[in-house]
Amino acid sequence: MFIWLWRWWSARNKANVGERMATAAEISNSVSFYMMEFEKMANRCITKPNIPAPKWKPPPVDHYKINVDASFFESTRAGGWGFVVRDCEGKFLEGGAGSFPRVANALQAETLAVKYSLQRAADLGMTRIVLETDASIVGRALMSTDFDRSPNGCLFRQIHELMMSQFVFCSVFVCARSCNKVADSLASYGCTLEKGSCMYMNYAPDFVLALVSGDLPRASE
Repeated sequence: MFIWLWRWWSARNKANVGERMATAAEISNSVSFYMMEFEKMANRCITKPNIPAPKWKPPPVDHYKINVDASFFESTRAGGWGFVVRDCEGKFLEGGAGSFPRVANALQAETLAVKYSLQRAADLGMTRIVLETDASIVGRALMSTDFDRSPNGCLFRQIHELMMSQFVFCSVFVCARSCNKVADSLASYGCTLEKGSCMYMNYAPDFVLALVSGDLPRASE
């Protein structure tokens, strides 16, 4: 509630001095961005001594796990997206990265990244999917219809339809950032692409090889 009041008060003050007042949708998008950023900052500040960070875990047999992430720069409204698909043995099956020339906010970037990754998995004929994102708002939006009337509701509805029509099984989980390092690295790389995207089938690009290997479960685990 405080963030909403602060953004509304800021928009009102700008209008009082003759500047253009932000629309309700713009204020809502801005609030979503700051909520995501505050949440990420809070998660970084929480320390749990002697408790190791969660690690990526492979999906069940005959399922594929998709990890997805996005980057967003508020100053330029640009960013990048990335995803990785792995099997029950942790084998890198598919990865992708691309750039966003312009998006409304971080939430929209994360949501579009999910849409791109699911569409790619569907195109490859994968029908049993476990999707992981470290963006909790996106995760909640995909696990319910609570956000279908939000500014990004159209995208959420499109993803719901994609999940229902293209997959026999599709579950969504919110994971820790420590479980999403490969997708995060691919999203950062996507920011460097001037346009278009890169796909990596059956091989991991050099800049994520160490991260992929580090995710593989050890025999003792």
